[in-house]
Amino acid sequence: MSIIEHMYDVDKTFKTAREFFNFLIDKNIFEPEGIFDVSDKLTNSYVFRGQAQKDWVLLPTAHRENNRLENYTPQPPHESLKSDRLEYVKFQTHAEIRSVYLFLEAADHVGIKTPIDYNMFKGQVDGSDEIFKQELLPSIALAQHHGISTRLIDWTESPFIASYFAAESARTQAEGSYFSIICLSTHLLKDLESIDLVSAPKANNRFLRAQRGLFTIIKSANSYYIENGEWPSLESIIALERPSKFYVRHGAIRLSLPVSEAKSLLRLLYKIDISELTIMPSLDNAAKNFNYKRSIWG
Repeated sequence: MSIIEHMYDVDKTFKTAREFFNFLIDKNIFEPEGIFDVSDKLTNSYVFRGQAQKDWVLLPTAHRENNRLENYTPQPPHESLKSDRLEYVKFQTHAEIRSVYLFLEAADHVGIKTPIDYNMFKGQVDGSDEIFKQELLPSIALAQHHGISTRLIDWTESPFIASYFAAESARTQAEGSYFSIICLSTHLLKDLESIDLVSAPKANNRFLRAQRGLFTIIKSANSYYIENGEWPSLESIIALERPSKFYVRHGAIRLSLPVSEAKSLLRLLYKIDISELTIMPSLDNAAKNFNYKRSIWG
C-alpha cells in the first residue's frame, strides 16, 4: 500500500456523479450534529480539496517539478544547485519570497489594497523555515490565490466547491482515470506540529470569499528537504506525525469518481448554484457564463 493510500481512513469510489452528489446531500459524516459542530468557523470540522487525478500527491506548486517560479521572479532556483541541498533551499526560499514581494509591489503600485508591509521583506533570506513567519502568511496566501507559485496548498470549507474544481479540471484528463475530493479533519491537522491552516482576509478578495478558501503550509519544508533531498508532501508529513489516537470523526477521507462523470457532476453542482461564475464572480466570467453552460450541456 502506498503512502497516499495508507493515509486515508475512508477511501470511497463512486460509480456515478448522481451517487456521489446524493452522498454529499444526504446525512453523512460532514453534517453538523450539535451546537459545538457549528460554533467554530468550519461547521463540520473538515476542509476539502479537489484533485483532477486521485493519485496526485498533495504538493504545493512551488515544490513541484514544474514550479513556474521563473514567471514570477528573475532568480528562480537552478537545477545545478541541487548537489548542495542547503544552497538550493536558500535560492528556493529567496525565489518564493521574492515572487510574493514583486506581486504585492505591483498591486501596491497601482493602488490595489494588499496586506503588504515592506518591513517584512527586509533582511537576508536564508534556508531556515523561520522565514515563513505567521505575519507573512496572509501575503503569501493572497499571492497563491492569484496564481503565484507558493508553498501553500488551496483548500475550501465546502465539499461542493471542492467538487467543482475537481470536476472542472478533470474534464481534460484521460478517460479511464479518476478524480477525487480530499477531506481532512481540522482536528487531525491541529495535531500535526508541522502543518498550519492559513486564512487570508476575504473582505477585499471576492474570489476567496466566494470559494470559502483557506490554505495549508508545511512549516518544516526546508529542513525536510535538507534532510531528505525532496520536498515533503502533505501525505508524508501526516505519515510521520499522525498520532495514534481515536478521533470521533475520520481524520482523512478520499472520495473518487471516474473522469467520465465530471461533466455530469458539473451539471448537478449547477443546480445548487455552483459554477464558474458563482465561485469566480467577475465581469469576464459573466461574459463567459453562457459558453460555460453550453460546455456542460452541449
